[in-house]
This record gives sequence, C-alpha cells and structure tokens, in this order.
Amino acid sequence: MVERFWHILTQNSGTKLISVIIAVVLWVVVLGSRNVEVVKEVPLEIITPAELVPANDIPEKIAFRLSGPKAFLRTILDRHDDPIRVNLAGGKPGLVTYRFFSDNIRVPIGVKVLSINPTAILIKLEYVKRRDVPVRAEFRGSMAEGYRLVRAELKPPVVRIKGAESRVDSVTEVQTLPVELGSVRQSMEREVGLDIARQGVQVDGPLPRIALEVEPLSANYRIKNVDIRVLSSYKSRVEEKTVTVLVRANPKDLKNLDKSLVYAVVDLRGKPKGSYLEPVKVTLPDHVSWVKTIPEKVNITLD
Repeated sequence: MVERFWHILTQNSGTKLISVIIAVVLWVVVLGSRNVEVVKEVPLEIITPAELVPANDIPEKIAFRLSGPKAFLRTILDRHDDPIRVNLAGGKPGLVTYRFFSDNIRVPIGVKVLSINPTAILIKLEYVKRRDVPVRAEFRGSMAEGYRLVRAELKPPVVRIKGAESRVDSVTEVQTLPVELGSVRQSMEREVGLDIARQGVQVDGPLPRIALEVEPLSANYRIKNVDIRVLSSYKSRVEEKTVTVLVRANPKDLKNLDKSLVYAVVDLRGKPKGSYLEPVKVTLPDHVSWVKTIPEKVNITLD
C-alpha cells in the first residue's frame, strides 16, 4: 500500500514539481502585490413572523470595506452573494438590535475587512395593520391646445393599504403617480399607480382606476357625407342620407384618416314600426375627437 502511494507520488515528479513551483510563485506574486481597497455591498433580508413587520427604515444592503490584492477583490466584486439573513421568525413586538461582523462576508486569505457600514441596525417590530384610505389624483402638465378636462374620477376613491401599525395610522391619504395630461385628447379610463413607497406601506388589493372625461373646445376639421347606419330588425328609410361631423385632431392624423372608420349609428333595436326623430352617435378612430354632428338628429321610418 505504501509502495503504491509512493509510486503515485513520484510518478511524473518533474511535471508535478514544476506545477507546484508555478502555483507558489503565482501565490507569492498575488499576495505581494500592492493592496487596494473596495466596497462590497451585500443584500440584507429580514425574516419575521407573518403577523409582524419592521416599523422603521431598514437598509437594503450592508457595505463592507475590503483591502487586499486587486485580483482577489475583483473576484469578490463580480460574484453574487446571498443575502445576510436576519432571522426574527420567533420575534415579538418591540425593539431588536442586530450587529454585523466580518464573518458575514466570505473573503479569501489575504483579504481583510476594514469596516462595516452600518455595524448594527435597530429593528422595531409591530403588528401588521390594514386600513382603507382616500386616494387623491395627481396631475402633471396641462391639456393640449383645443381640449379641456371635464371630469376626473378615481374608481374606487379609496384604497386598502397594509404595513406596520404605526405607519398605517399615520397615513391620511395617498396620491396617485402623476397623470400626464399633455397627451390626453379623448376620454379614457386606465389603472393608475400610487406614490406610497416613501410612506412605508403597501397596497393590499387592486390599484384604483382613473377615468378622464375630455372635451374638445373647438373643431379644426369637417368630415362630410358620413353614412348613417340604422340598427333595427325592420327595413328603414332615413330622410337624411348622411351627416357632417365636426372633429378635432392633429393635422397629421387627419391627413392619414381612413374615412371607412367614420360612420354614424342610430340604434332602434327593440322599437316597433313607425316614424322616429333620433339622435345620431358617431364612431371615430381613437385619435380623432368628436365635437358636433350636423344634424344632431335624423328622421327615420321603420317599415
């Protein structure tokens, strides 16, 4: 057994000796090179019971100032480190102090931890609370020339938030993220985000939607001879064959307007035979705003 081991050890001994010498030389060169300093940030993760959350601001990362050979430090900076996990799963409401040490980060021989920032954190644990608070719409800019904002409505006007009890109690209202008005040229409804990150709470449920009712102040284009479509199970006779539609839109959009997408509709479904004077509803592409229809009502006979 000993002879076999010795044979393996001495086999190709020249090559092995050269490899050892090269490794030692490289190690000495690396360790003997001029030391540099870098800062490595490691993510921080706080583990708490489901019913408790931190009520104060906690840093997202811990910064370690390191000193050592440049090659070693480059490897440390490039690698992905797992978070430093502060396990408070068995914690109770109150204050907890957690300190950080050099062994919170893995470093090779030759690298020193010079400092840690912060060296300790204070964690205030509180029970989770949920509450409905009003929402206020925040706008940015002004309406484009020729348009005005008739109405803005949040649906619903309140939102449910959750977080540490003291933080939830301090919130009297939340604002939406700014809604840009400059690009709004027609009525619309969409989901809107909330500006709550600085209040230290979260949304507990769906985000509200904002409905904007927009009205053009004047027309800048006239679409003539718009066909009228009558919706009915009976045959219909329309006294006015077409209508004229006054609209507002950008000149570029008007130049490329597909007039097949512009038509007038009169809905008489469910109505019996007879004569009617009914309003006309005009269908337009999204980028074109309706201002007025001439005439606004048409005479129709159902046979």
